[in-house]
Amino acid sequence: MSQIDYGQTAEDHQAFLILVRNTGQHLCSRSFNRAWERIRKLNCVTVPGQKRIAWVRYKRTYSKENNEWGDFQAHRKVLGLVSIGQCNDLNQFEELFDNYRKVKEEYASTLFNSRLFVFGMNTDGSPLNEEEKENYKKERGEKFSSSSSRSGKSSPVHSEDSGVTPDLSPTEVGNDCEITKTDTETESDVNKSTSAISSQVDPKPTEQLQSDSKPECRVDNDENLSRSSAPNELPTSCPGDDSTKSESDLGVSSEVPTSRPHSNSLTKESMGAEVLFCPSLDSCSDLEEKIRDFVTSIFFVLEGKRLDRSFERADKMQLLCAPFERKDYVGLDTDTKSYRKKCQGRLRKHLGDLCLQAGIPGEAILHYQTAIDILRPVNDWLWIGACFEGICSASVIVRFPKSQTPTLRRNFSLQAKLGSSMANDTKLRTGNVKHNYTNGYQDQEDSPRSALGPDDIVEKYREALVHYSKFKGSGMIEMEACLKACRVLVIQRKYLQASDFLQNVVYINLQTSDEDKINRYCTLSQLYGEIGFQRKAAFFKRIAAMQCVSPQNPQQNWRLCHSLVMQCLDGYSICLDPKDIPKGIVYGWPVLQARVLNELIFSARRTGNIPVAIRHLSLLLHTLFDTLTTQDKRDIINTLQSLTAKSEGTTAPLALNSGVILPPIPLNNIPQVRSFKLIPLSPHLQPVKIESKVEKQDTGPFIFTPLSLGHTDVQNKTHVDFCWVEHDMCEVQLQVCNPLPDELSIKQMSLMTDGVEIEAYPTNPTIPAESGPSLVKVLSRPRSSGDLCILGYTTHLLGMKSQCRLRDLPELRDLRTTVTVIPALPQITLTASLPKVATFTSVGDGANVVTSGTTSIYAGQSKECMITLRNTSNQPVEKISVSLDCHPDQKELQSKVFQWSQENLDAQLPLQPSGLVCFTLCIYGNSDFLSNKSSRGGSLSSELSNPDEYESKCVESLLRLEYSGGPGLEAGYCRHCAIAFSVDILPSIIFHSWEALPSESPDHCVLAFDVCNVCCEPVEVQYNVDDGFKLEPKQIRRLTMQIEKCKFPDPGPELDVADRLQMTKPPPPVISRYSQHLDGFIHILWTMCGTKNCGKMRTEHLTWSSQQIELIKVSDVSWNVSVNDQCCSAHSIPVVCTGKLVNIEILITFRAGVSYTSAVLMVSCGLLTDHTSVHSLDTDQVTVLGSQSYQLTNVRGEDSARYRTSYLFHYSGTYRFNVKCVASESRQDGEKDHIWKCHDIQVRVIDEE
Repeated sequence: MSQIDYGQTAEDHQAFLILVRNTGQHLCSRSFNRAWERIRKLNCVTVPGQKRIAWVRYKRTYSKENNEWGDFQAHRKVLGLVSIGQCNDLNQFEELFDNYRKVKEEYASTLFNSRLFVFGMNTDGSPLNEEEKENYKKERGEKFSSSSSRSGKSSPVHSEDSGVTPDLSPTEVGNDCEITKTDTETESDVNKSTSAISSQVDPKPTEQLQSDSKPECRVDNDENLSRSSAPNELPTSCPGDDSTKSESDLGVSSEVPTSRPHSNSLTKESMGAEVLFCPSLDSCSDLEEKIRDFVTSIFFVLEGKRLDRSFERADKMQLLCAPFERKDYVGLDTDTKSYRKKCQGRLRKHLGDLCLQAGIPGEAILHYQTAIDILRPVNDWLWIGACFEGICSASVIVRFPKSQTPTLRRNFSLQAKLGSSMANDTKLRTGNVKHNYTNGYQDQEDSPRSALGPDDIVEKYREALVHYSKFKGSGMIEMEACLKACRVLVIQRKYLQASDFLQNVVYINLQTSDEDKINRYCTLSQLYGEIGFQRKAAFFKRIAAMQCVSPQNPQQNWRLCHSLVMQCLDGYSICLDPKDIPKGIVYGWPVLQARVLNELIFSARRTGNIPVAIRHLSLLLHTLFDTLTTQDKRDIINTLQSLTAKSEGTTAPLALNSGVILPPIPLNNIPQVRSFKLIPLSPHLQPVKIESKVEKQDTGPFIFTPLSLGHTDVQNKTHVDFCWVEHDMCEVQLQVCNPLPDELSIKQMSLMTDGVEIEAYPTNPTIPAESGPSLVKVLSRPRSSGDLCILGYTTHLLGMKSQCRLRDLPELRDLRTTVTVIPALPQITLTASLPKVATFTSVGDGANVVTSGTTSIYAGQSKECMITLRNTSNQPVEKISVSLDCHPDQKELQSKVFQWSQENLDAQLPLQPSGLVCFTLCIYGNSDFLSNKSSRGGSLSSELSNPDEYESKCVESLLRLEYSGGPGLEAGYCRHCAIAFSVDILPSIIFHSWEALPSESPDHCVLAFDVCNVCCEPVEVQYNVDDGFKLEPKQIRRLTMQIEKCKFPDPGPELDVADRLQMTKPPPPVISRYSQHLDGFIHILWTMCGTKNCGKMRTEHLTWSSQQIELIKVSDVSWNVSVNDQCCSAHSIPVVCTGKLVNIEILITFRAGVSYTSAVLMVSCGLLTDHTSVHSLDTDQVTVLGSQSYQLTNVRGEDSARYRTSYLFHYSGTYRFNVKCVASESRQDGEKDHIWKCHDIQVRVIDEE
């Protein structure tokens, strides 16, 4: 049965067909393939003495049925035979030669010449000696080992699952799916057919002849076709030639050589065969030269036959027939006009074929046209169709000639199309372009006028197909013609018309083998891909894959099926790498994609490649999970579990035999991660940058700009706003959902990181079926410091390991996943001796509170709290700083409530791991001891007070501890933790009223306080060391105490306006400053009779009037008064008589440091009665002899003034002198007067006896 050549092109009509066979049983497939690769590169030879090129195509297998079509189309004849074999002695050679002769006899009817290349013997045909054999074996072993080390694999051997045909003509390109038998099968078939033949043939040595000339040739180094710029233009030499010399250098004659060239050989004269011997393939450096001579000899034989047929007589013409026509012409009358015309027209057509092979396409077109004119009257439609096809082929050869392309050659070690052969990748069709057309073809100025134009070529192909379709036996010719026409239209970029010819191929129904059907569908797929019909190309590739394993196919090939389905993925928009899938759109047809992937999975399972099947299942789940039904999901999951039970799914890329790399497919959809959040450390463990105490230098004014300067913005987009600490447990929280209809058990889930090495603590959550978001916590511990980038997470579920990267999840792509890990810091635990509080209102930053304490105390009471620190880390604590965290307005108040000793704490450092540190916190019930009814200047009262009016107050504060040590301290980081305290201050005793009174001594004053017991139990009040009384609840009593006048501290210089604006809080009032100073001289203690709670009343919150302050503080002036030269004081009252002159002398001295602009000393006198103490001057009672005032100016410190005056008393009684000094002080806000009064001065006046 004839075999269809799906790789044929229109250019093959001009090529010689040479059969290359592996003869004998001693030559291994590797050596034959190496020889085949060297021979097949020689696809054209320049004929010496002729401006023509002999094009050659090689086949390794060719059926006899196809060879019978040589009369119908000459390019189908096998014109040459090249047999390659190996033998070591004459007996093996005889067997080898018999096999060669048998093959030659099969094609004897069409062969022009043949060659037998024998390796393993000397060039003269003698066997190799033992030493030469050893050297040859050693050399061959080194050759194979070096080539294997360089390439990593042996010479390419075509296999049935590679999708490559083992027989490729020079024009068979792009057909990456033609499937034929393997080399091993082919050789075995030949050997089987020839092994039974054994004949004794004695080899006879021939004379050694020298070649008259060496024809030039071009060797293509790659698999692509090349075309010359014109049909008769000599091609340039290529690197494959033995030399690059010109024709004159090589001695090429312009005349046709008179003798056929020979080389050193042993010739079988009886068979006319030429045998060439060589020790090895590597030593046969002139193999290409011998093939060139062989092709040249075939050309001259062909040229001679062409000339003979041109002058053949009409009466000797024979009728050329197609194979299926012979039975129709048996017994036919040959002496008719129509018969003779058929003979004449068919001969003309055959002459056109010979001219085309001889390199004369223009003359061939004329013969075809003449044959059409002759055959048309006799309705010989089959041969007319062949003439049309010949015209089209000749026109294509003229319009689109072959030439070497100036473009870069591909490095076929890096295949652009994985899974396809290197020889079937691209077809380069370029020439010396004179005109460029949008339809893709190039026209030549020197083309024969008889050549068809591009549009006419297509039209003639259509006519030829119409004529072929009239005959049932011409289906093979019709199909090949369709493929040729399609390839011509591809060159012209007329893709829609090309699709019409391909559709015709589908409709041609031929009874062929399954292997041939696979070749047909693969060829259709390849051509549809070239014209841009990707989905239809994928469809036919898939049909070819199904044909490989159809039930009618006795030899099912699942490996080839899997390889073909892999090649059709692009047509169905299935990407092997999930990164190439567009996000947010429907890419492809989900139903078709699911079906194709299922077929891919099934074929991989049938081949036994479980890891590849698991990878395909992962791809199906990853790309089409949302389109699957619930039952489909359950079935796929069950299949995946059954496969992973045999072989666990890995995250490593998988390489197929075809070279395709299957990237790892993570199960991003199982489970579905809704959120991915890096959790900061607990507030009390978060690292805080230690603030530098160095004052910041003034860098100038602040200028705002919206421009992004530097990499700060980029870092802010990737870095989180918190830090982790080395050796601390860190946490990442994921919100995951289970989209599966069954419960999902994750065996292991951990983080993928980059940068800092971490110690992972995997988790194994179980998520209910079709559940909502579930929280999963993944823990890790950094082992060093630096930037830690969280790349994603890893899972181990359903027997498969997955590495899910956040960048592949659209909803999690823009997250901040880089965190800075700082050096290790210590950790401490805090405990307080007070009971813990259930709830408290946080003041300040209460997030870092680790413990709490609460207590109740009375106003003025003190209590101690023991705080213990334990180092629970491996780092020493070298620094601990304690402070109060409260509102700035309450900082002064709470500093009085909570007090501690920082020096005592520092003395216990450093705190080693597992060590303890204790310090005492003093809690004081601070209060103003006042009520709303409190007033200064009250009088003694025994009225009762309502204690319900005095409510307790709650003081809440955070005692913050800042600690650090180890590498973290060197990096400038610390930690903050705090204890929350809640203190209830209960009322005890309050001041109801208070006043300052003058004392009998000018150096003292008297302070009077009315105190009230507002607690619920009696209180013992103690003052003045030994004085005290018991105060019942609600009772008010007065206590008085005499104190020495105080010398208050200097208030300091007055602030100007600029300083006041810079102050954060107003300065304390002057009276408040006096009260605080006065509090140090007042000691009022209380003790509760029942509970024995004790405390101290503070007077710092009492306010004093200016007059009271003048009484309390030391005066700026000192007085010295004498009556009749007798010193007068408050304790001594002088006695004088009426009618006698009384002299009063007052000495006033100003304290150092004062300054006044003016001062006035005034004295007045009046009778003191029982009802009034008003001092009024009554001239009837007393007469003043002198002035009652004295004026001073520019008074400075330590100045003194003496004032004298006299009084004459008329009536007896007690008189009081009112002595005071009024001084004026100049200030910015105006004049201010200061008044000082002298102590009480009394004079007793008696009547004179």
